Amino acid sequence: MKGLRFLKRPGVSAVVLVALAVGGTVGCRRQETPQNFILITLDTLRADHVSAYSPKNSLTPNLDILARQGILFKNAFSLIPITLPSHASMFFSEPPSLIKNYNNGQIIRNKRNIPSFVNLFKKSGFLTAAFVSLGVLKSQFGLTQGFDTYVDDFPERRWYLAAEEVNARVFPWLEAHKDQRFFLWIHYSDPHDPYAPPDAPDDLKVYCNEKLVGQYCLSKYLAYDVEIDLKPGRNEVRLEAINKYLTNPDIYQARLDRLEFDPPANAIDLLIDQYRGWEIRREDHVFFFKKNGYIEIINRAGPRRLKITFRGKLNIPDADVRALYQKEVEYMDREIGKLWDKLRALGLFSKTAILAVGDHGEGLFEFKAKAGFPHVGHIHFLYKPYLQVPLLLYSPSLQEPGVERDEFVSLLDVGPTITRLMGFKPLSHFRGRDLLRLKKGQPLEIFEETYRPEAMEGDKFGLLHYPWHLILTPRDSRYELFDWSHDPGERQDLYGRNAGLPAEVQELKQRLDAFARDVLKGKEEIKIDKKTEEMLRTLGYVR
Repeated sequence: MKGLRFLKRPGVSAVVLVALAVGGTVGCRRQETPQNFILITLDTLRADHVSAYSPKNSLTPNLDILARQGILFKNAFSLIPITLPSHASMFFSEPPSLIKNYNNGQIIRNKRNIPSFVNLFKKSGFLTAAFVSLGVLKSQFGLTQGFDTYVDDFPERRWYLAAEEVNARVFPWLEAHKDQRFFLWIHYSDPHDPYAPPDAPDDLKVYCNEKLVGQYCLSKYLAYDVEIDLKPGRNEVRLEAINKYLTNPDIYQARLDRLEFDPPANAIDLLIDQYRGWEIRREDHVFFFKKNGYIEIINRAGPRRLKITFRGKLNIPDADVRALYQKEVEYMDREIGKLWDKLRALGLFSKTAILAVGDHGEGLFEFKAKAGFPHVGHIHFLYKPYLQVPLLLYSPSLQEPGVERDEFVSLLDVGPTITRLMGFKPLSHFRGRDLLRLKKGQPLEIFEETYRPEAMEGDKFGLLHYPWHLILTPRDSRYELFDWSHDPGERQDLYGRNAGLPAEVQELKQRLDAFARDVLKGKEEIKIDKKTEEMLRTLGYVR
């Protein structure tokens, strides 16, 4: 195919197809270089929840500004539905399997011959700063290369920030450095689970002996400590769920995945029994309760204090979960609008190029997990909703704003595109392409990957070459095949349904098999510490 070349990954025999940046630019005057660059990564944002892509879901007028004044890439894809390795693939322009970063919590090794593109800004005299909103992107995990400032502190017992909290950190930095050239990375993560904006109301009341102890917001998925004073003899603690989505009091309206008592129950002087309104799933220590969950506490000692630690969520119907996701997207977009206002007030919008991109998508009940339950979240699967992301590029030097590109692109292309736009020499290890030099209709194969232990159904690998999307689960020797030209929603698995596969699919299978085999052969087991494991559990990445 013209304009393509084959590259072999070092130590890997699988052939990876990479499109060269050839031909002219797309609506951009190369002689004009923006003064500054802002990279905005939008954690867990699906492309079809940006109204410039699909107006039927969320309304995002502020992200749409980038589409109207810049370039919208209609078919942009992540390589992996996991936050840290997906961001690493952007900054290093290499796939996760080559970086050897498979899951959140794993430290990316610093390799001198594989620098992040941010180093090019630093070497060129730009100020560089990062503001992240999820604990999995903390500096300890290895994305700090080239940054003068890396802001990653979080409130106690909370590993995420809302968009307005991120802006509260970014805006003073912009004010202080508005007269200097800069590269700024802003990470927003509001569509990420838990789907609860900052103004989410309290949805749980805790009573002790029918006296209100406090009100809490389960929807924010925080760990709460509640201290109660026990009298001698029998005490009763009642948890009352306030769930506007489920009005039947006999339905389990909430669940706790953490419930601890200090001091713990014992057979001598403290007996604790969840005696009414509960269903306990003991295999993974999940405690479901109805409108009211009652806990009987027999205190055979004198008056004393008991601390109850809990964390959980409301049980919410599928349709309402989708609506909450939409609200989170729209909240984030309003905060992005405040960023635009700040840039205009400082005279920076007309001097600054901006690239906004999702790190991965999100499943919203389109597919079922192996246990048969509709799945919400990411990590586990390589289907289209988990990997298709928005990618919007604005630059003051664009000659033709409002352009839409149909070519398939990946997050590997982010670094090379920023590098070229700023007039830097591309780094030799880049596997991506300059999106401003794409030829019309230029094809691309995208290799996809996701890994255990976070991917609970096992390692998976995929190969996307339109119209075919082939997925392999090695543990089960299972293939899935979808034809996007007739089935863009991936509802019909074609693998094994016919007597034989088309020749082009057979070739894709051979390349996918080779890719998976070589990745697994060279895969490294990377352990994480207990504190990191608890953070991942708090964010819902591990159980």
